[in-house]
Amino acid sequence: MERLLTELMGRPVRVVDSRVVGGGCIADSRRMRLQDESGNETDWFVKSQAMGDFDALCCEARGLRLLAASNQILTPEPLGPVSDEHVALLALPWLETGSHSPAFFRNFGQQLARHHRATEGNRLGLDHDNFLGRSPQINQTDAADWIAFFAQCRLEPQIRWARDSGLADQRLSRRMNDIQTHLSDLLDGREDVTSLLHGDLWSGNYMAVANAPGVAWIDPAVSWGCREMEFGMLRLFGGCPRDFYEAYQEEYRMPDGWEDRVDVYVLYHLLNHLNLFGVGYLNSCMEVADRILRR
Repeated sequence: MERLLTELMGRPVRVVDSRVVGGGCIADSRRMRLQDESGNETDWFVKSQAMGDFDALCCEARGLRLLAASNQILTPEPLGPVSDEHVALLALPWLETGSHSPAFFRNFGQQLARHHRATEGNRLGLDHDNFLGRSPQINQTDAADWIAFFAQCRLEPQIRWARDSGLADQRLSRRMNDIQTHLSDLLDGREDVTSLLHGDLWSGNYMAVANAPGVAWIDPAVSWGCREMEFGMLRLFGGCPRDFYEAYQEEYRMPDGWEDRVDVYVLYHLLNHLNLFGVGYLNSCMEVADRILRR
């Protein structure tokens, strides 16, 4: 381990403290205090995974660097990954979590809006495929527009996976066929421009940082797409307070009807949870699909 950490840091280091950090379900994550030859000590967030997951750590590092380029939201600069024949490591500077100030969610909404505006354009997907959790995420495409991209690279792989594994019953399959058939109508009213999306923006992947304004984010599943999709994962587990959305709208208003359209993106993430975690998510998929189709 210390040999790989030395490679990551670019100088000899030794581990003087190592503590498991909870919150994830994929990698072994630790807060490590490293000491260099001069006796200087620094804290790092170190993720280790089996060598077979090296590509996932590469994608995470590339995603963080892409997000950081907008200079709108604090994004830790990754080191690595590096690997040997057994394990792969990725290191991020340790960010000390702070408490949510009364202005936290308002600041978060402003910053997210500024990030989306700073990265807007007409790109779709990414020049490489990556991962949403443990799920492969297809980004390389010849799709002509957002509707085609979302259908081909997001919805279709998830529903096909669910059918092949026996998790999608006939009722869900029929509803997904209807949604895919009417997708252009269901997403009508959106903007044609796209932005760089974090892609997996739930409460475990954004945080307040001690002695720093605003928010930091980690663990992305980046791609360029319709910015309304960003709110699908946020909504999945309850969303953010009203002042978050109000601040976002004041900074970069979304077209009318966005709250209805977001349900389509909530369903995408529910399908991914169905595939990753099992049949316990089937009823939620059905409920959201029914709500979408009633509109």
